[in-house]
Amino acid sequence: MRSRRNRVQVFGASAAALAATVGALAQTPRINTFFPIGGRIGTTVDLEIRGSSLNGANKLIVHGPGVTGSVAPSGSAQDEAGKPVWQAKCVTCHELRSPANRSMSPDQWNAVVDRMIKVRNAPINPADSDKIKQFLAGAARSGKLTATVKISTDAVPGIYEMRVVTPVGVSTAALFEVGNLPEVAAVNNTRNTPVQISLPMVINGSINPAQGGAERHYFRFKAKQGERIVFNLKAFRYNFMTQLFFNPNLRIYDSSGNEIVENHGYFDLDPLIDWKCPADGSYTLEVRDLLGRGNPGNVYRLAIGQIPYDTAVFPPAVQVGSSANLKLIGKDTEGTDTTFSLPAINTFGVTPIGTPFGPHKIYLSGFPISTKDKTATLPACLAGEIDKPGTTDSFSIEGEGVYEFEAFSDRVGSPVPMRAAHLMNDKGQNIANIDRDGRMTAKLDPGKKYQLTVEPDVAEGKNECVYAIDVHPIHPIADIAVRPANITVRPGMSTPVEVVVRRREGVTGDIMVSAENLPSGVIVTPAIIQPDRNEGTIIIAALSSAPLTERPISITVSASGPSGEVKTTARPQEIVLLQNQRTPIDREECVLAVRGASDFTGEIVGAKVVKVHPRKGVKVTVKVTRKPNFKGPVNINIIGLPLGWVANQDTIQPDKDTITMLVRPDGNDTRPFLNRDPKFTPIYATVTMATDEYSFVVGTILVNRADVIDDKE
Repeated sequence: MRSRRNRVQVFGASAAALAATVGALAQTPRINTFFPIGGRIGTTVDLEIRGSSLNGANKLIVHGPGVTGSVAPSGSAQDEAGKPVWQAKCVTCHELRSPANRSMSPDQWNAVVDRMIKVRNAPINPADSDKIKQFLAGAARSGKLTATVKISTDAVPGIYEMRVVTPVGVSTAALFEVGNLPEVAAVNNTRNTPVQISLPMVINGSINPAQGGAERHYFRFKAKQGERIVFNLKAFRYNFMTQLFFNPNLRIYDSSGNEIVENHGYFDLDPLIDWKCPADGSYTLEVRDLLGRGNPGNVYRLAIGQIPYDTAVFPPAVQVGSSANLKLIGKDTEGTDTTFSLPAINTFGVTPIGTPFGPHKIYLSGFPISTKDKTATLPACLAGEIDKPGTTDSFSIEGEGVYEFEAFSDRVGSPVPMRAAHLMNDKGQNIANIDRDGRMTAKLDPGKKYQLTVEPDVAEGKNECVYAIDVHPIHPIADIAVRPANITVRPGMSTPVEVVVRRREGVTGDIMVSAENLPSGVIVTPAIIQPDRNEGTIIIAALSSAPLTERPISITVSASGPSGEVKTTARPQEIVLLQNQRTPIDREECVLAVRGASDFTGEIVGAKVVKVHPRKGVKVTVKVTRKPNFKGPVNINIIGLPLGWVANQDTIQPDKDTITMLVRPDGNDTRPFLNRDPKFTPIYATVTMATDEYSFVVGTILVNRADVIDDKE
């Protein structure tokens, strides 16, 4: 089978008083992986959870009905004795500063430390090396939990987000898939001692380190001549961080031991084999890492049988509040009834759904769904399917006024994305175009019919293109992402939530970002995203009397423009370091926890106003007060400065307690801010302190232009 990789293209006075102090902890709780990463409907699954800072976890949170769980008490506490040495010697090294992002065994961490000393000439003496190894080994052991997950008989197959809550906060999320096929666990074995399986089957495996390299998993099954069997392995699709250490590989051998088919990348890194059995007999499947590497994070879920793939739901759009009859389309669906019913859903936009055939996505529109078989009167959502290369779809539409056309194809999981759509007037003239999952605007005259032609893209080996084009009167759009999706705030302190504006069509004034469903004792300082900005920070603070709790919250967005007002919910995201770059991952919900205590406090020393000059820097001094158990460096950052100015992140080293940062011109055009409309809402930058990946608010500073700017200076 030919391998193919499709690279993934991968944002009140009481609160102000609380923001004057700040707390931090060594690392935010992080889940790197589960094992197994799925289970069958109606069963109970014992999970092994790996990550960092998970010690003391006492609760498992599941997003979605029908799945519940509990965490077993952790018996492996973190040994903190070597932490000060690790902080002093290792946090500036890209391989040792982020154990939170890696699930490695104690032996693997020992090898990394030795490599840093021998190959990279790290200035670490033998005594310090022992302390660092002890600390990292303890982190590896304390970053391992066990949990029990119960999947009810009425749970819907699909993807569920899971988080744990620890004494210091709520963790990042990881994905767990619920299915309806029999399941078996893989074991480290040989080609001569395979696990016997009957199809269809789901295999859960983890390619761990083993003597001589890494585990290999073998399975023996029977097949008949002409039988078509699909082997679909998921790893990258659950967690794209696995690309750092896992390159899964599938191989099939005949009864004589001859390799007859292999694949190591179909869905990005995830392999898939669509195999037609050449003769009756027994065959052996091998699952391995292509490079022979073992890691606790090398977790996979492999479905085997006459299983559809390259699939999508049709129609890919449903009207909000309406139930619908849908069907699955794609490869290996021939001769199988793939229809199912979807109950009414009362949310808007692209939404993941569970189906009898696994997780998929649909678009929920506020307007009736129309097909190409009749003239659609606008507003409407046009839905279609193109299953033959080189063909197009065409819709006849009519309406009056200015409409926006927005396409959904990639976003609803179409195996072949929509390439373009072209709008023709009644004279056959092209008046507007959409590229991919984009948008266009067109004015339609009453009493005239227009033609909308849809073209699919070209995708090797794939035919199905599904799409939905929502056509509606122009209205404001405020598409906003908030980070992180796991928010922890200390009692008596505050924490920042980053707000990133993705697009703002039709929005002319301020965008207001706030939070709803906050627990008792938690308050929010909303963010104002001014017309000349695309980012901001909301500050969530907990009163000293706030009870310890955790719950999902909503980050809400309000905006307006000439065509009306809009209120929506921001998209939660988590940030991971992928090859040392901040990379966002979309999540389904924000979860907030009131937990933990501070390792240090901080304050802004001096004036809380910065007056920027196009050729001069302005100093901001920050002081940290460490508690006795914390000896590490503290990162200081100033976020939310206006375009044209920057303050590079800096670090208060363990032997210092203050730092002076310079807010300076960054080389971009400073005139937009210097000439800013005085009627615009003022800009406040936020000063944060952080260790590793988690930030806390020190305070805010008002940013103004300098009183006098002399061009001769």
